Amino acid sequence: MGWMQKLYETYESCQREVGRTEEGKLPLLPIYHTTQQAQIEAVVDSDGNWCLGRAQVILNKNDMTTIIPCTESSGARTSGLEPHPLFDKLQYIAGDFETCVTGKKSGFQGYITALADWCASPYAHPNVRALYAYLQKGTLMADLMADGILFRDETGALPAKWAGKKEDTPSIFKACAGAQTDAFVRFRVVPADGSPDIHSALWQNPAVWQSYIDYENHRQQKQDICYVRGEELPVSTLSPKKIRNPGDGAKLISSNDTSNFTFRGRFRDATEAFCISRETTEKAHSALRWLISRQGWPNGEQVIVTWGTTGRKLPDPCADALDLFFNKLKKPEEPIPTKDEFAARLRRALSGYICDLQNGEEATIMGLDSATPGRLSVFYYREMQAVDFLARVQSWHDTCGWAHDYGWVPDPVDAKKRKHVAFVGAPSPKDIVFAAYGPNADDKLKKNIVQRLLPCIIDGARLPRDIMLCAVHRASNPVGREDWEVRKTRGIACALIRKYHNDRYNGETIKDATYKEVWAMALDKQIDERDYLFGRALAYAQKIESYALDGAGEKRSTNAERLQTAFCQHPARTWLTIDRQLRPYLLRLGKKATRYHDELNEILSRIPPEAFTSAPLSEKYLLGYACQMQAFHEEMEAYNRHKKEKANTAEGVQE
Repeated sequence: MGWMQKLYETYESCQREVGRTEEGKLPLLPIYHTTQQAQIEAVVDSDGNWCLGRAQVILNKNDMTTIIPCTESSGARTSGLEPHPLFDKLQYIAGDFETCVTGKKSGFQGYITALADWCASPYAHPNVRALYAYLQKGTLMADLMADGILFRDETGALPAKWAGKKEDTPSIFKACAGAQTDAFVRFRVVPADGSPDIHSALWQNPAVWQSYIDYENHRQQKQDICYVRGEELPVSTLSPKKIRNPGDGAKLISSNDTSNFTFRGRFRDATEAFCISRETTEKAHSALRWLISRQGWPNGEQVIVTWGTTGRKLPDPCADALDLFFNKLKKPEEPIPTKDEFAARLRRALSGYICDLQNGEEATIMGLDSATPGRLSVFYYREMQAVDFLARVQSWHDTCGWAHDYGWVPDPVDAKKRKHVAFVGAPSPKDIVFAAYGPNADDKLKKNIVQRLLPCIIDGARLPRDIMLCAVHRASNPVGREDWEVRKTRGIACALIRKYHNDRYNGETIKDATYKEVWAMALDKQIDERDYLFGRALAYAQKIESYALDGAGEKRSTNAERLQTAFCQHPARTWLTIDRQLRPYLLRLGKKATRYHDELNEILSRIPPEAFTSAPLSEKYLLGYACQMQAFHEEMEAYNRHKKEKANTAEGVQE
């Protein structure tokens, strides 16, 4: 159980983070605690009296998350009455629940008995005893109704849903997704003399957390050898849930199926299959929840998380180059003038992670997915030196890099807005799925592709050829798609082609000093390969026709675009059609097209007669096409920039 031990060690090294809240993130929880979304916050004083008028409905979603003590049974409850030790739903903590709500059994007796046992122990906190003194009076429902927290209709009943006008909706119905009587309640305990107390919120009080931890450690009886720590400790029979998010009911470890073959056939009982101390499993699962909330990469029900030994954030292996760059440097206001400059800054960003590392620090990469609705599986797990992990990420972005223009970053002027930017680097696995299978790919396919790509990034596995070819096929069929989608798909397909063929040429997938880039991102006019030259010729046909259409104010697909699929299947035969359809545009442009026409003829002349056939083109044609189109784009940008500079100079002379 390497992953369990690693998570336990992470928790131990991050004790300083326990209970520290960060907006939108799950805190690292104390052991024997979990979180719940609370809808009601009530206040009692240190003498156990209700503070009239101070209860409130919690409407801020970010404020609802509440750290609560839990038992093994309550933390894993799905049905039945298993009360939490301190905070819970009205069904458990309101002694007058059954008198106010019909058709639902109360769990108050089990709750108040367990709370009394905690309060009778030498570990009980005074504020917990004050809350017990109040709750045993059994008046919580009545007090909440008196304060107007719970809504009663004209008959005095508590309706499950609001049936009136939307603008008149009571606060309790805004906070509760279900019936108001299912509301979860947390408590503050304030001094009875009115003096200030910064620790009145029981769910935020470290002394209350420790009180329950000491109480639980005292109660535990059965001991056995913990397989993770190798020590004799109180063991756990139930493992926590809520791993990927607060609503997640799936577990990583479970042995509650005693009638089938979860462990039977190999072991006599579950403890022979595994035996883990409760403290260990609590700490490991708490660390995993915290890491996923803080730095996990979600993909539907699938999640991938990477962390350092000390809980340090490491770059997300599934992020694209733009995310890596801005997540580390966080300087979106700085311009990125060239491809080389962006690549250099990305390397500096990854070097920044290396500088933050401690000597010998390890990186752990873990992938989780739902095996069944109630079970989680670990589909990927690796441990390696953090510097090696960062080198693998750098290698992936170097070898699978391409110039992309679909990036978005926060606007430095208005944080609520985003601005469009170009970047150079590897696409994310999600974007690779988009390029290869389109925007309507189902979740099962997305998860499968991510599982196949992750070893390519981390382990240096070969890029699957079928994924690359699927992206090439979609990039070769641009008709009917938006221009941005065509460019994005083409750029990602070229990145995959470049990596696949460079890796094959070098006989390795991880870039080092001997790694040679045969296929570069920039246009190489020295390449005489048939496929590459045909691709360049198609780009010239596209440029000439679009040039003529733009001059006439027409907006439609060019013949080169419409015939691109046929062209890569039957290049020579299709080229005759494209060439014939290109002639009217050459006549329309006249001398403006002379240069492009001459260059096109020069490219075609370099294709030997025996190679000018209708044998299908390989995917390399797309590299020639994309590089030539990018060269046209850069040429136009340079022309516009020169024109603008010339105009500015003329204005300065006139002044």
